[in-house]
Amino acid sequence: MMSEKISELEAKVSTATDIQKVDAMNQLAFEIRNSDTQQAITLSKDAQKISLKINYPNGNATALTNEGFCYVQITNYELALEKLFEALRVFKELENERGIAQVHYNLALVYFRFSDFNSGLDHITKALSYYQKINEPAEIARCYFQMGFLYHSLNDNTSAIEYMIQCLELNRALKNKAGEAAALMGLGQGNLQEKKYEKSREYLLESLAIRKEIKDWRGYAASLNAYMTLCLETGKFEEAEQVSLQGIKLATELSDKMGISRFMLDLGKIYFRQDKVEEAERMLLEAKEIAEKINLRMALVPAHLAISELYKSKKDYEKALYHYQQYHKVREEMMNVDAAMKAKSAQLISKIENAQKEAEINRLKNVELKKAYTEIEEKNKDITDSINYAKRIQQTLLSSADMLKKNLNEYFVFYQPKDIVSGDFYWSVEKNGSFYLAICDSTGHGVPGAFMSLLNISFLNEAISEKNISHPNEVFNHVRKRLIESISNDGGQDGMDGILLCLTPNPSPSERGVSIQYAAANNAPLLIQDGKIIELPADKMPIGLGSKKDSFTHCTIAQTPPLKGEAGRGPAILYLYTDGYADQFGGPKGKKFKYKQLHEKLLAISDQPLEGQKKILEETFENWKGNNEQTDDVLIIGIKI
Repeated sequence: MMSEKISELEAKVSTATDIQKVDAMNQLAFEIRNSDTQQAITLSKDAQKISLKINYPNGNATALTNEGFCYVQITNYELALEKLFEALRVFKELENERGIAQVHYNLALVYFRFSDFNSGLDHITKALSYYQKINEPAEIARCYFQMGFLYHSLNDNTSAIEYMIQCLELNRALKNKAGEAAALMGLGQGNLQEKKYEKSREYLLESLAIRKEIKDWRGYAASLNAYMTLCLETGKFEEAEQVSLQGIKLATELSDKMGISRFMLDLGKIYFRQDKVEEAERMLLEAKEIAEKINLRMALVPAHLAISELYKSKKDYEKALYHYQQYHKVREEMMNVDAAMKAKSAQLISKIENAQKEAEINRLKNVELKKAYTEIEEKNKDITDSINYAKRIQQTLLSSADMLKKNLNEYFVFYQPKDIVSGDFYWSVEKNGSFYLAICDSTGHGVPGAFMSLLNISFLNEAISEKNISHPNEVFNHVRKRLIESISNDGGQDGMDGILLCLTPNPSPSERGVSIQYAAANNAPLLIQDGKIIELPADKMPIGLGSKKDSFTHCTIAQTPPLKGEAGRGPAILYLYTDGYADQFGGPKGKKFKYKQLHEKLLAISDQPLEGQKKILEETFENWKGNNEQTDDVLIIGIKI
C-alpha cells in the first residue's frame, strides 16, 4: 500500500505543474522522510525553489518543515532549528494551524534530543493543542507518543505508560500500523523500566513484526535497539550481540550515523560484559569516533565512560583517566546552552539537572505550565476573534465593488493590510451627481490605525453627505478642523494623509468626458499617458494637526477622451496610493522599494489591462518583501480615465 502511494506521488511530481507539483513533492518528501532521508531533503529544497518562484508560501513552509524534520533524523540540529523556525514564521503569517502544529511537533523532537525537556514539553503541548482544535486524531496519537517519551526520559514511568496506552488505542482505532508499532515499542521500554521483562518482550517483538511488515526500517532500527537493551539487561548476551550486529548493518544501509554509533556502543558494552576486551575496545572507540564526527554528545558521554571503565580493567590508568575526564567535559557541555541553537530558537534553552530526583516535581510544574498556556491561548483567541469582527465592520465601510464599477470604467484595487485591520482605507460616496473617492493613510496601522480610519471616514461622510461640501479641498479643511477639535487638544498629531477625487460628468453634449477635481495631502496622484509620467501637485501637509494650517489646494485634472479617428493619444491611467508599497523593506540589500522604483514599475505596466497590472504589482511586492515582515499597510488604486 505504501509503495503504491509513493509511486502515485512520484508520477505526480513528474507530470504536475506549479502548485500541484509542489504539493506532490511535499507529500512524497513526507512519506519517504524515514526510508530515504537524503532524497526527502532534495525534494524539500526543490519544492522551496518552485514555491518561491510561483509565490506559494504554504508550499514553501511545508517544504521547510519536511527539510527540518529530515535534519533531525540525521542529527544536524542547527539546520533543523533554522528551517523549522522559518517554517513556523510563515505558517503563522498564513494562520495555517495544521502547519503550526507540525512545526511545534518537530521542534519538540529537536529539544528532546538535547534533553531540554522544558522546551520540548512546551512545543509538544502546543502541537497537541492545535491538533485537538483541528481534530487530527492521527497527529494527536503522535503527540501522545512524544508525551510518553518525555515522561519515560524523566523516569516518570507511570505517566509514560499512560500516554503510550492512549497512543496505542487511538492508532489501533485508526488502523495506523506505523503509529501502533511506535506505541508498542514505547510500552516495551516502559515495561522494561518496570522490570516486567516478559511483557516488555511481547510488546517489542510485536513492534518489530509490524515495522518489518510495513517496511518502516528506521522505526525497525529503533525497536531493534530497544529489544537489544532488553536482551542485555536479562543477560542474553549472545542474542544481544546478534541484534546489535543486525542494527549496525541496518543503520549503515540507512546512512543513519547516529544509529550506527548507538548500536556500536551497545555492542562494545556487550563484548565487555562477556570479557571480550579487545573486541569491546575496538567497537567502543569506533562508536566514539562516529559520535565525534556528527557531534552527537548524547552518545559521546556514555562512550567515554565505557571506554574509561574498559581501560581501568586493563590497568591502563592513564587512558582511563583521560576518557573519564572527557566524559565529564562532554557531560558539562551538554548542560550548557548551545550558542548556535540559542541564536536560532528564539527562546532560552533551559537545563534539567538531576532529572531522576526531580521528575515528579517537574511533571507537576509542567501540568501547571500547560494549564497556564491553555488559558493564555483562550484569551489570545478571544482577542483575535474580536479583531476579526472589527475587520468585518471596517470592510463594510470601504467602497464596495458595485459602487466602483458603477462610477469607474476600468480600475483595480490592490489593498493589503499589514495586520488584520488597517489604517489605510478607500471610501466613496455619490452626492449631487458627483462621485467622490478617497484613498487615505491614517496614523498608525493595526487596531490603532483602524480606529483612526473609522473616525476619518465618519468626518469625510459628515463633510460631503451632511454638510454638502462639494470641493475636495474644502472637505479636507473640514475633516482637519474636526480632527483637531476631537483628538488633538492635547497636542497629538493623529490624522491622515490622502487624496480625495471628485468625478463629475460634463453636462453639456458638446463637452466630452468627466470633470476631475481633487485635493491631496502629502500623497501625490500620478498620471501616466503615452509613456509619460506626470506627478500631479499635492499639499505638503497632513489632514490633522501639523506645522502648516493653510487651506488645501483645489486641483483639477484636464482630461477628455480622443475623438473618433484622433491619433497620437492613448488612454490615461490615474494612480492613487499610500506610502506602504514604497516604504517596504526587502530586495537583495534589505532596503526600501522607494517611490522612484514604484513609478518606473507603474510606467512599465501601464499598457497592460488593469487587472493584469494589479497581479504584477502583487507579485513584485511579495518578491521584494521576501522573508521580511510587511512594513505598513499597502493601498494602490489604478483608474483608466
